[in-house]
Amino acid sequence: MIYLKTGIGIEPRGNDLLIASLEGNFSGGTFTHFARIADYATRPADEVRREIHRFFREKGIGRDNIVLGIPRGEVLLREIDLPAEVKDDLHQVIAYQVQSYAPTDEESYYFDHLPLDDATRARKITVMLVMVRKSVVDGYLRLLAGFELHPAAVIPASMGLANLFLAGTKGADHKTCLLADCGTRSLEILALRGGKLVHSREAPMGNGRNRGDLFVDEVSEALSRMRLGPEDTIDRIVLTGESSAALREEIRARIPDSELLEESLRISAALETRGHLREAAATLGLAYTGSSGNPAIRVNLLPPEIRRRRMRWAHIPAAVLGGVILLLLAALALRPIVQNRILASALDREIEALREPVGRVQALTREAEELERKAGAMEALLSSRNRNLEILQQLTLSLPSDTFLTSYSNRDGTIQLVGLSGSSSELIPLLERSPLLRDVAQKGTIYRDTQTGKDRFTFEAKLEDAP
Repeated sequence: MIYLKTGIGIEPRGNDLLIASLEGNFSGGTFTHFARIADYATRPADEVRREIHRFFREKGIGRDNIVLGIPRGEVLLREIDLPAEVKDDLHQVIAYQVQSYAPTDEESYYFDHLPLDDATRARKITVMLVMVRKSVVDGYLRLLAGFELHPAAVIPASMGLANLFLAGTKGADHKTCLLADCGTRSLEILALRGGKLVHSREAPMGNGRNRGDLFVDEVSEALSRMRLGPEDTIDRIVLTGESSAALREEIRARIPDSELLEESLRISAALETRGHLREAAATLGLAYTGSSGNPAIRVNLLPPEIRRRRMRWAHIPAAVLGGVILLLLAALALRPIVQNRILASALDREIEALREPVGRVQALTREAEELERKAGAMEALLSSRNRNLEILQQLTLSLPSDTFLTSYSNRDGTIQLVGLSGSSSELIPLLERSPLLRDVAQKGTIYRDTQTGKDRFTFEAKLEDAP
């Protein structure tokens, strides 16, 4: 198989250092290699360096496109609103904001930001400020430099995981999703809406709480932070990480619609790495961020002056390869151009001969289309009648007394019902018995509304006599 670009993800996780490689190609990418370097920070540096060097040499992968993932506990996230007038000086204004968190030079930060603009708030700019203490990043860079590893980018590890999820699962960038990274010592919930990260929070395991209760509490916290509207729903809840399978079993009764990331991930895996998908999901996300030319979440906490120096020569091989490819494409393009010129005159003569009969056929076609349009309009006029009042009357009589609707819509025979109920599990059988509705189905996830204590539901059905 031909690989076009290799990304290397490196993630410090507890006492271990995780390394994953993703080889990019026209079909997406392949998780090719994985290593877990135990006790990397406490063992002799020469010993760790030899182990890392042996891994890269035996696997035949380079070290030019490395992305380092900072643990979530070292990262400070702040959502801030700024006047729209500061757009041209946004970086400088954000730098002033960062200074408020760094009262001394010893506590200075490296920072970047993510745009979270809301189109309904034209007078404001909303950004997610991403900050890490300078001493933390410099410490990781010095340690990796001793292992002859030089990252091209530094990002929070969970943002790499978000990039992998958004690119590797179909339709995720257009939905509202909760992504849970279930480690052995902590649980992090990421909220993604429309391809943007809108919430991230890490909670430690332990303190007498089991994983299931902790997960449910963190999901509730994420939902309150996201400020969902009355018609908004969580489309997907996806679990990954070393403890994801065990957590899914614990919450199956309370959240039956949860899924594992590897079940829908479109990125393929080599035979030797397939069993490490859960363990290496965040590290693989870092590798994807490095191999992708345009990841959904673009952050780099590496100091700009170091970033420029390291990347100065990185584009030269790509530029040379691009030039060679362009020359080959130009050479291949000359042949069909010559052939097309030879055939052009012959085609022109045939077209001229067919012009008159084709014109007659087109005129007849237009007449037939006009007649078909008129017939369709007549048929629609004769068959249409408003059934909404009849449906609403039926719902009023059949729904339980502890159930009420917040939204009702009928679009071309597709009925959508949104509301709150104390007995949501009984609603679908009740609706299916209605002579006016068919194909009743749940849309999205049913979850408990913290204000009313009722289940918030979204159902969809077809009008019985609709096409």
